[in-house]
Amino acid sequence: MKKTTLALCALCAILFSFAQANHQKRKIILWSFAENNCEEWKRRKADIDKKFNIDLQIELFGQNAFIQRLQAVMTDGEGAPDIIEWLIENNRILSKDPEKSFVIPLNKFIAKSTINNNISAGRLSLITYGGNIYGLPHDAHPVIMVYNDTIWKNAGVDVAKIETWDEFFEKAKLLRKLDENGKPKHFALPSSEMGLGDSMYMMWQQTGAQILTKDGRPNLNSYEFKNFVKKWSNWEKSGAMTTWDWGNFQQLIKDGTYASYISPDWWVSQTDAAANEGKYQFNVRSLPLYKRGIKTGSSWGGSFLAIPKGTKDADFIFNIMQYIQYDNSALEARYTETEMLPPVKSFWNNSVLDFEDQRFGGQKIRRLQADSAKILMPITTGDIFWELISIFSDNYRSYTSGKLSFDEMINNSQQDGMETYKSFFENNN
Repeated sequence: MKKTTLALCALCAILFSFAQANHQKRKIILWSFAENNCEEWKRRKADIDKKFNIDLQIELFGQNAFIQRLQAVMTDGEGAPDIIEWLIENNRILSKDPEKSFVIPLNKFIAKSTINNNISAGRLSLITYGGNIYGLPHDAHPVIMVYNDTIWKNAGVDVAKIETWDEFFEKAKLLRKLDENGKPKHFALPSSEMGLGDSMYMMWQQTGAQILTKDGRPNLNSYEFKNFVKKWSNWEKSGAMTTWDWGNFQQLIKDGTYASYISPDWWVSQTDAAANEGKYQFNVRSLPLYKRGIKTGSSWGGSFLAIPKGTKDADFIFNIMQYIQYDNSALEARYTETEMLPPVKSFWNNSVLDFEDQRFGGQKIRRLQADSAKILMPITTGDIFWELISIFSDNYRSYTSGKLSFDEMINNSQQDGMETYKSFFENNN
């Protein structure tokens, strides 16, 4: 009886200790807008919880609801999450002044972490304002070219041998040999003709023509940017491009309308249906050079994790965030499932990238994407960066519709940008 009593007491003590340990777990709240990323983190929750003795709670919001909710809790000073995931290309929460940013700079945490110098500088640049690195990017999203080798070769062009964009658009004129009833049947690239979006945005990154100065002023009338816009305009006028149609993209690849397109990793799958059909041979290659002899890459899309201001134990939260994004054991599984390249440079040596993709005749597209990620150009971003893209795009549409001359389009863009710059700092000082 005595032994039974002692055993029961010991069991109760163990159960009490276990309950206390669970009770002491800190609840960590992560807000996100990206359902696919949330699903991955939920699958890893048990591992993350155990490693940090936490209870990770993931809350998913629509994009508009996310921003409204975050603004409300940051204004109220309570109820903010410990970690947030937000879009790289839609800044509404960052500022070069940390006092005005919704999230804290991570420079000091990165500098003493295992990821220091191991994350793509090009990707970090998109969330660096005034020298402050505000987040950890989820993916690299490097850009390559996908092309219909059958169609191009029917026109007498070997796309693999093209060196520059100038040469590419010159060769694109040969696609007109395949016209039907005097009308173009195949186009070299899709483009929305909306300014710095899709193809133009990706190609612009290769130029190194910054639209924002290092001190945050508009730079839309620089020689380098004007030269790029002039080139792009001439390429559009050559008839080599047709509309970028999001909803009908797969069909336009399948029927040969798009003879090629430039694509981040998350959009390559648009070729799947056409490749499976087997009518055409599709290949991939790196982007043609903007300047002969200078290899530069490009990226498009993505998200980042960040720490809202006021979060307790930011060092601890950073370690959790780093593990969520970049744990080595999880990166390969994530990449194999999504085929979206992590921004972690050491991962780019992983043998999983040597996969021979039968959609493209056994080419190693993953290795090609990693090579593109290695040469991403850092972009100077800041408080009005995304507003400048919108301003330029509005003026560019007026130019292509004939309402503005080229010089008027450039001058108006710069003037509108300066007004936005002055207004922004008047309202934030």
